[in-house]
Order: sequence, then C-alpha cells, then structure tokens
Amino acid sequence: MTAYYVRSGAAGAGTGADWANAYTTLAAAYSGKAAGDIFYISEDHAESQATTLTLTSPGTLSNPCLVLCVNHSGSVPPVSADLRTTATISTTGNVAINIAGNGTFYYGIIFTAGNSTGSPILSVPSANNASARFVNCSLRLGSTGGGSISIGSSGGVSQAGYVDLENTTVQFASTSQSIIVTGTLRWRNTASALLGTIPGVLFTFNATRGGRVLCTGVDFSAAGSGKTLVGNSTGPTGISAEFTDCKVNAAVTLAATPGSHDGPWVDFVRTGSSGVNYTQSRYRYTGTLTEETTIVRTGGASDGATPLAWKIVTTANSSVVFPFESIPIAIWNDTTGSAVTATIQGIWGGGAVPNDDEIWIEVEYLGDASSPQGSFVNDSKADPLASAAGQTAGSGTWGGSTTKFELSKSFTPQQKGWIFVRVKAAKPSSTFYIDPKITLS
Repeated sequence: MTAYYVRSGAAGAGTGADWANAYTTLAAAYSGKAAGDIFYISEDHAESQATTLTLTSPGTLSNPCLVLCVNHSGSVPPVSADLRTTATISTTGNVAINIAGNGTFYYGIIFTAGNSTGSPILSVPSANNASARFVNCSLRLGSTGGGSISIGSSGGVSQAGYVDLENTTVQFASTSQSIIVTGTLRWRNTASALLGTIPGVLFTFNATRGGRVLCTGVDFSAAGSGKTLVGNSTGPTGISAEFTDCKVNAAVTLAATPGSHDGPWVDFVRTGSSGVNYTQSRYRYTGTLTEETTIVRTGGASDGATPLAWKIVTTANSSVVFPFESIPIAIWNDTTGSAVTATIQGIWGGGAVPNDDEIWIEVEYLGDASSPQGSFVNDSKADPLASAAGQTAGSGTWGGSTTKFELSKSFTPQQKGWIFVRVKAAKPSSTFYIDPKITLS
C-alpha cells in the first residue's frame, strides 16, 4: 500500500508524494497506481473540468483503495481527527461524471455533475460488476435539465454494480431528475438524505435491466405531496425496493402501481412519518397491503399498545393463479409429531364468507425431521378442477366492515421452529381486513 496526496491548490512537482507536491486531480492520482493504495484529498480540494470526468480507481474487492478527505494542515500521515467532509469534485456545463473502478471507499467528498441547463449523468459504478462505498459523501446533479444519478449504468448502457451509501446525501436541481437503478443500491443511516429540488419520482429503473434498492434508517421526508418514492416500470425484470426503519413524509406517494408481476416489488417495514413503529406496507401488481388501526379485531394483533390489522386491496390483476401474497406472519411452534391447526381471522364487505379460491392461507412449517426444508399446506380448494367452497365463518368483534371469516389449516410439524403463514387474496378489485395474529391449536 502506498499513500498519495491530492490537492487542487498544490503548486509543486505533482508527484503526490506529499501535500506540497500533491496531484491536483484525483483522476491524475489514480493513473498508474495499484490496488490497495490510499489517496488523501485535501479538505479545500476543488477539482472541476468541462469535459467528461472518469475516475477509474485501481482498487479491487479483495484489496480496495481508500479515498479520504482530510485536513491538509493536520497530521502526516493523517489520523482520525483529520477527517473532513468538504472536498469537491465537479464538472461544468452538460458534462457527466463516471465513477469507475472497483472496491473503492470514498469518505467526505461532494461529487457534482454539471452546472448548466443540460442533462448530465453521475454514474456510479460505471464499470460492469464494480462496487463502491461512500461514507459522509454527497452525490449531486447541478444542471437544471434532466439527467440522473445512475446506479449501475453508464451512458445509457446497463451494467451490474453495487453501491453502498452511508450517511450520504443526494441533491437534485430539477423535478425531472431521479436516481435510476440498474444494479444494487444499499443506502443507510442518513439524516436529511434529499437536498435541493426534490424529484417527482425519486427511484426509477433502467428500461432494459432490473435493479434493487435496500434502504435502512434513511430520512426521505423532504419528498412530500406530489412526489413518489418508487416509480413504476414495465420494461426491466427483477425490480425490488425495500425500506426498513426509514422516515417519510405523510403526504408522499410511497410507490406507484407496479406495472407487471415481475416488479417493482416494494415493501415498507417500520417506515412512516410519525412516532409510531408498527407501519407496514407492500405494493405488488396484484394488490397492496397497508396497516389498519380502525377496522381491527378486539384481542387481535397489537404492537403492545395499538390494535392492528392489515388492509389488503387487490387490483384487477389478481387471480387464483397469481394472487396477491401478504407479508409472512410468524409464530413459534413447540409441537412435533402431532397435528397443529393454524388459524387467521378476517373480515370483508362481501355479504357472505369468501370462497376458498378467493382468499386462503398458505402455511410453511418444518415437516421433515431430517432436514430444514419447508413443507407447505393451504386451505384453498384442493386442485384447479375442484369446486370452490366458502371459508368458515369468523369470530370475534371487529371495528368495521360486515362479514367475518376464518382461514384455517391443520398440519403435523416434525421439528420445533417458526411457522410462517401467508395470506393469498385472489378475488380481483376486493378489500379484505386481516388480523395478522396466528392462533395455534
């Protein structure tokens, strides 16, 4: 490992050997270097160019390079107390930034693509199958046209890449801009994540390839009324977005209606706008699931203080072949070798109990004593040619709707362990309320 110094104001020999002779650009510093090298960037570094800027790190996944913003007046070599977050790397006009290479860790750097009315792209990583991690950084678009912060593509060409953002913000200059995801974006632990002009749709997806978004502990609350966090896409495959323990604005649209069975698949867990921590929602082509606190079952599911239910609303695309599938409900089972019955209560406004080809449960359990392979049973009709039958009438007191029903299935576990129950709703354009509390008997 060799250390190199980068400072735009340096006036020495440009060898990178020390601050006086530092490289004046990161691109120059990267040239001819090796995996595992470390690059110290001065806190007053202000690198800018008017042509496409490509930063190709020599790092590898097994031997990454570190690019760290530090106080050039501090210790040599820098120590923890010297870390800073003020170095800038930018382009002017309608000019892109491509952050290429692999296995690179960036700390405390602000990247800004463009400052015109054009539509530049900030691509990271812009090389196929590359990975990059950013901590205490900011990724920004400075032009007021279109453009995007592009995760996993370069120049419109789809790539496969992985980007990890921690305490790293993004900034936009136009509502038509977005984060377009082709590879995998993992974003976490970021307060006030959205700066500048908030896009109409924050996450969009490449027209020819899928992408994955994983957000944990990120504050998206700057996106309010008229904004959508996850957009729809009918072109690519394998699109998913998961938000856990995130903060959102009460007026934002969490996700657009998915355009196909293949995605986007969008889940929000313990993500919301207020001080409650029981929020859950799911968005699929066949329907949506959201938490419900009014039409709830007395003595049913609760977070310990607030009674809860799930509201499932199917779309016209739901069917017995491709039903909406709920978030799994879990309960621990201690019984082995004897029959157990799992029961879920529900209610709807259908006037009669729904049929077993309109809504049912699938139970996953440990049915083999010699392996952890899951076993599955359900209380739907026996086969595609069987006649449908009404589900059992339900029990308990609910806070609304009209017709109670019960979803129940017996099975024989062979090991102790978690049992997972998934509600499947097939009747199109219908609303069901489910008590997500399993009763084992």
